[in-house]
Amino acid sequence: MASVHEGHRKRMRERFLNEGPKGFQDHELLEMILYYTDRRKNTNVDAHKLLDEYGSLSMLFEADALDIKRRCDVNEATAVFFGLACEILRRYDSERWKPRMLMDSSDIAGEYCKYLLSSEKRECFYLICLDSQSRLLGTALISMGTVNEAHVYTRSVVESALKYNSRSVILAHNHPGGSLVPTPSDVETTVNIIKALNMIDIYVSDHIIIAGNEYLSMSDKGLVKNIT
Repeated sequence: MASVHEGHRKRMRERFLNEGPKGFQDHELLEMILYYTDRRKNTNVDAHKLLDEYGSLSMLFEADALDIKRRCDVNEATAVFFGLACEILRRYDSERWKPRMLMDSSDIAGEYCKYLLSSEKRECFYLICLDSQSRLLGTALISMGTVNEAHVYTRSVVESALKYNSRSVILAHNHPGGSLVPTPSDVETTVNIIKALNMIDIYVSDHIIIAGNEYLSMSDKGLVKNIT
């Protein structure tokens, strides 16, 4: 016996095929995903329930499968799906940023830093090491701190830059509190690292700040000034 919701599902799929995904709201995309884990239920109700419970798609996809099943009263296939999807997305992102990836703009650097930092709950500081043509050599986690602060030691930055034989670097850290505004400490740390790295002929091309799923380039704001 066909589901009573089959006509609605067919219309939603046709809309997706004809219009693409951009015009869909989060709950509509989620509703359509759930078609494949529950073939008979009104998944619009579950989609709203899941978003209301977790607050956003990112929080939902990062949640534990058993927690989803318990809190939202969904079937096991639905709960497992989100765990699988999150891991697939993580591996997809990992494959996007292979060594030798060209990182020659603040847009590319910002997207990479979002991949590194957007889900971190504590403040972390990364060093992204590049060759003479701005291609990715490797990434080093310099420090991991509390929700509000990560202590950055210039010596650790220099050692990591030399380890990768870097010609230039991008600094990156997150503000778990949600503000993209560089703090006086951010500016001071940037200046100190520039002084140390410029002395050994390593150029600091940017310092990216991540807050949630947004980024700010300190270079674009004129706050990264190498010694010439």
